[in-house]
Amino acid sequence: MFHAPFPIEQHDISVKDSLTALANLFKVDIAPSDVAAIIVEPVQGEGGFYQAPPEFLQALRTLCDDNGIVLIADEIQTGFARTGKLFAHQWADGKADPDVMAVAKGMGGGFPMGACLATARAAEGMVVGTHGSTYGGGPLAMAVASAAFDELTNPELMANVNKMANFMTQQFERLKQDHPEVVEDVRGKGLLIGMKLKKKALDVRNLARAHKLLVGNAGDNVLRMAPPLIISEDNVREAVAILDAVFTEAKDMDDFDG
Repeated sequence: MFHAPFPIEQHDISVKDSLTALANLFKVDIAPSDVAAIIVEPVQGEGGFYQAPPEFLQALRTLCDDNGIVLIADEIQTGFARTGKLFAHQWADGKADPDVMAVAKGMGGGFPMGACLATARAAEGMVVGTHGSTYGGGPLAMAVASAAFDELTNPELMANVNKMANFMTQQFERLKQDHPEVVEDVRGKGLLIGMKLKKKALDVRNLARAHKLLVGNAGDNVLRMAPPLIISEDNVREAVAILDAVFTEAKDMDDFDG
């Protein structure tokens, strides 16, 4: 297994830098013909809420096609309308569709389940008897996923995700302006959104919980939020008001030293 740098503008890593690193890896460490697959998160979750630029995903698709490599998308956090499209790789306008996709979480609408999806070509070797799962294809899980999928593909739901995502981003940018000593950056995609903080995100998360607001934290000292897809404008306003009070208190915390 080899790792290549993810294109992150905030860390001065461009798409060109990432692709050059991949090219160098193929020259020095392993030949493309020996590579089984490339795995990528269209939006990094635990890594800090960084979105892969569409042109990067498109370049990976081309690279895989040219070298017979399987492209795997990790859409466990980003899939099922979370970013404003059914799957986050679709922001590349159909030019970065994966061969294999890992999905879970949102697909069950709260019911614990996951799946591995593959194109017919990628799944050619997955014939009867080559793989088994004790709980795979359970009737209850399948019924739940079917019902959830009907809701997740409702155009009204998707419209709400994008409308609320835009509103939340605007409100978070305002919080950044009002609390420059606490908030450094607003990032993410759709309703997978976070704020990189100048104070320790874990401490701010705990402070928010004391104010009756549940949020998470992720890598790169990010305060993370992944609200329900049916969130309303009133819900957002209430959360922003709490965060405003939390950040006012947090400004007296020691700066994060990471």
